[in-house]
Amino acid sequence: MKNIYLLSLLLLALLTGCQQDDNDPAPGQRPEERLTQALADYKTQLVSAPYGWKATLKPNGGGLYSFFFKFNENDRVGMSADISSAAAGPPVETTYRLKGMQVPALIFDTYSPLHILADPDPQVLFKIIGKEGDPGQGLYSDFEFTIDSLATNVVQLTGNLQQSKMILVPATQKECNAYTAGQLKAVNDQTTAYQKANPFLYLLSGTGTRVQININPVNKLFSLITLENGNVQILNSLFTYTTRGILLEPALVINGTTIRELIWDIANQVFYAEINGSRVEVQSSPTPIIPLHNFVGVTFNTIAVPPQALPGWSPDFTSKQQQAASAILAGPYGLRLDYMYFLFDAQSRTMSLFAIVFQGDRPYQALYPYRYTKTADGVYKFTAQSPNGNAQVIAEDMSPLLNHINNDNFTMDFFQDPILGTFSLSTARNL
Repeated sequence: MKNIYLLSLLLLALLTGCQQDDNDPAPGQRPEERLTQALADYKTQLVSAPYGWKATLKPNGGGLYSFFFKFNENDRVGMSADISSAAAGPPVETTYRLKGMQVPALIFDTYSPLHILADPDPQVLFKIIGKEGDPGQGLYSDFEFTIDSLATNVVQLTGNLQQSKMILVPATQKECNAYTAGQLKAVNDQTTAYQKANPFLYLLSGTGTRVQININPVNKLFSLITLENGNVQILNSLFTYTTRGILLEPALVINGTTIRELIWDIANQVFYAEINGSRVEVQSSPTPIIPLHNFVGVTFNTIAVPPQALPGWSPDFTSKQQQAASAILAGPYGLRLDYMYFLFDAQSRTMSLFAIVFQGDRPYQALYPYRYTKTADGVYKFTAQSPNGNAQVIAEDMSPLLNHINNDNFTMDFFQDPILGTFSLSTARNL
């Protein structure tokens, strides 16, 4: 009986030893092996592009940015970007790596223009591109990406943290040579200088109508603007700088004409578009194509006036603002005049002047409401309504400014900073 028991145990052990583990993958099919092979294939694909890659990155915080990448076997990558003049120069080497996370990932692990767009310090972005990012978030951009797909002609990536999208396409030899020679920086710098010198740009439509062009390099926004029956019509598109000029994403269609790109003619220092096989040059006007007053309630409705005088303030307004500020401070409450906001409602034809005054650290709001009329030529006439209680308390001290608004007519126009060349809104008294 004992021998039979031992024989049974031996047979059971033999049968168990011969049984195949169904969970053991076939050779070469283990997940870690597949991931390692995928990473090797991805690196080969990135490195083997003989002239590098053009890329566009769309952060979730707005804007669209172009890059040039030249990946090397030694985990280094040459990079140019249109986020600034400095970054747009010849490619600067930084480092990258492909890493197996849950899925293959492409990581740029040395500080670069990609990191600038994601920098958590708002002032970093402001100093470089002219606008602040959100504290701790930047422009909600990424520098670590999941590889969604990789084919011969396109690589699609999604940011691991902010889910920003980046697309890579192979560059041509001509494009690679242009990036290497610093052509992206040349286009960036020369078009910036051109825009400062020629702020009022337009294209002629097929009917001879002037179509205003706005190029906003801070928000990377390109606009085509027309005036139809007194109403402003605006078509917007994001854009990137390229070694050729400005590329729109998406293309804009106006009056049946598609505009996909403005090409920068370096020799003649002018933009042009290729429309139906013909060269159509962008032209410049010494005055706005569409008067500024048409944009009230369309692209802006508030004029902010700081307590310190700005370039472009007339001597008359500067004097009145200083008189009011001095009178309020010397009054019985010792108030300090801070910002004033002129808030327009184009539909109801009302304007509200909000004056912020401080008593110590405590702010108060004085409200002076107005109704207004406006002529076809943009001449404004304001009629005062009943102010709130705070406004009544300081009405006499504010009289230099209030009388100015109550008794004069006004127009709106641009002011050009003589040093920076930038334009800002200016109001003018219509005598």
